[in-house]
Amino acid sequence: MLGRKSWVKTILKFAFILFLVNLIAASILAGTYSLTKSRIQKQESMIQEEALKQVMPETIGDRIEIVKKGGVVKYRKVFKGSCPEPQGYIYIAKKYGYSSVIETMVGIKKDGTITGVRILSQNETPGLGAKIMEIVSTGTLFSSLKEIFKKEKHSWKIISPYFTEQFINRNIKELELSKEGIQAITGATISSRAVLDSIKSQGLKILNNRDE
Repeated sequence: MLGRKSWVKTILKFAFILFLVNLIAASILAGTYSLTKSRIQKQESMIQEEALKQVMPETIGDRIEIVKKGGVVKYRKVFKGSCPEPQGYIYIAKKYGYSSVIETMVGIKKDGTITGVRILSQNETPGLGAKIMEIVSTGTLFSSLKEIFKKEKHSWKIISPYFTEQFINRNIKELELSKEGIQAITGATISSRAVLDSIKSQGLKILNNRDE
């Protein structure tokens, strides 16, 4: 009987030690998460603020009204001067591409003309779908240096990827992948179409007041 009691005590001792180890590990993880959560949220907020200026740079200094549904931001109305009617909208479009959800911020005028597109996040295949964020440089070293100084002076004037540049000044109602329209990234039609479809469908919902 003594041997059995000793065995039970040993098992309970190890179980208690294991419990303490797990408790400490969980506490450390929770503490680390709480410390990094605010930093991550701050970083995401900074990215979105910079994107807002890029997708509709004319709005700097204008009034922006946030439209929410169930506590979630759906889109932003952009007002110019004293005009009571919104003159544009800024929204985030999401759709699954080839290997990830592609999240894009878009600015449009009230007639549907796109003023800017900024891809916020994606994890598509490097060398293929990820090229939706590739910046193709055709300038000289001098012109590149000039762009850097411009960027420091006007932080919203950012060189955009070729793929997203194609959307600017086009109307969302007429967006399509074609030689005359938006040209898909070679070897990444799925990623290209995901961006286009999400921009078009979400934009049309807003213009038709079906997403309020």
